[in-house]
Amino acid sequence: MKNIEKIKELVKDIQNLFLKKNYPTIVEETKKAINNYPNISIFYNLLGLALSQIGKLNEAKVILEKGYQINSNDLAIINNLANVKKGLLEFNESESLYKLSISKKKDYFNAYVNYGNLKRELNKFDEAISLYKEALKYNNKLPAIYYSLSMSYQSLGHFKEAENYAIKALELNKRFTRADLLISRSKKYENNDKHFNQMREKINDNDLNSQEKIDLYFALSKAYEDLGKIEDCFNLLKEGNKLKRDNINFNLKFEESTFEDIKSIFSKINFTKIKEIKSNEKKIIFILGMPRSGTTLVEQIISAHSNVYGSGELPYLTKIINKKFIENKKLLVTKTLEILDNEKLISEISNEYYSYLMNYKISENYITDKAPLNFMWIGFIKILFPNSKIIHCKRNPYDNCVSLYKNVFEGGINFCYTQTELAKYYKLYLDLMNFWTECLPNDFLNIEYEKIVTNPKHEIKKLIEYCDLNWEENCLNFSKNKTPIKTASVGQARNSIYSTSLKSSKKYEAFLKEMFSHL
Repeated sequence: MKNIEKIKELVKDIQNLFLKKNYPTIVEETKKAINNYPNISIFYNLLGLALSQIGKLNEAKVILEKGYQINSNDLAIINNLANVKKGLLEFNESESLYKLSISKKKDYFNAYVNYGNLKRELNKFDEAISLYKEALKYNNKLPAIYYSLSMSYQSLGHFKEAENYAIKALELNKRFTRADLLISRSKKYENNDKHFNQMREKINDNDLNSQEKIDLYFALSKAYEDLGKIEDCFNLLKEGNKLKRDNINFNLKFEESTFEDIKSIFSKINFTKIKEIKSNEKKIIFILGMPRSGTTLVEQIISAHSNVYGSGELPYLTKIINKKFIENKKLLVTKTLEILDNEKLISEISNEYYSYLMNYKISENYITDKAPLNFMWIGFIKILFPNSKIIHCKRNPYDNCVSLYKNVFEGGINFCYTQTELAKYYKLYLDLMNFWTECLPNDFLNIEYEKIVTNPKHEIKKLIEYCDLNWEENCLNFSKNKTPIKTASVGQARNSIYSTSLKSSKKYEAFLKEMFSHL
């Protein structure tokens, strides 16, 4: 009896540490608890959860599997193990575990939500929506479920449904400001807009945490821009960017070092020796460039073709490169050169990428990968996927950088929250693209956003021809394309081509002198 009370107290203490997000201490305390109570599954669950929160997914998987062996009916362990396997891209095993959770407890709403997240990641939005709605049957008081539905409907271009579900999330918790940000991305604000007034009132709430404030600053700045109040818009952007920068770990020197290592590696490679690979029927079209440079627009145009599947921003190439070629955030020059000189290893790596694509069950012969930062990996792409097509999207640097400064991003895009860092990163990108142009002068297509806007028919035909696709009129009517969009461009890319985005940076010129002076 004493032991049971001790265990309960210990669990409560560790759960309190989760509220403070003190993960290193949680790891330490749960490891001690497991030593003292090796047959109590909850400690394995708590340790696995803490490890996953700090990105140690492989360690988390081992611990959670041990916990599952101790208690195969522990729903929390099954659910968290499924989440970890999803993070490790083990999609089939992850799906099996979500299904197992639901079979053990039909009303276990967490499993439906997380299973829905898996389906959304694999672009199966209708299935995701069904799973989220199933979760609502068992718990209709969680803002996160309504928000997940809202994201799914917005990605499909169903903006009214998306707004309605986001509003329901906010009705349950007005501090759920991710929903405010989501609404702002596909809405055009007018005077006396109800949502605009609610955000203005909420911005003065001292109880908002940093992330809630960040979301609200960016959402409200978008509303002020729509209303033509540029100074108010900029003041909020300045606050939002500063707060975001204060809450991320980013060092431009790491980026500079990586870019130099890339140039050092690929200046030593003789690209003329690369052979075409006939092993895979699917042809990849890599669409890359700076974020907010028109990559989503280009993908919508190309994926309007009947023989093209639009995958969106796939994380797989970067994950593979991080696993195989990078250690302690450092690109391993010697190891990279050795691997890239080994045909067997090259084949294994490219096959790993294709294995992830198999989860999407794609029938089309052409697949787009629209992760913009793949511009860093053009040399890898050329070696790993010599049959692929590479489209580099370019945009006026001032418009591009202002658009970046106006948006908040998830994962990997941490260079755009100060004017100076953003401008300096942009110059690193330009320098690297010049390097790729020298190394691979005829191996990718440069497409300019401004030319698509001003001469769409000519530029769209050029894109389709470059991809070796037969011409289809659908590509001109890309705004009707049903391919899901999961990026900040979700509102714009559903419209026909418009010219108001050209020279859009002009109205911010007085406020962004620091950035413009570096460009």
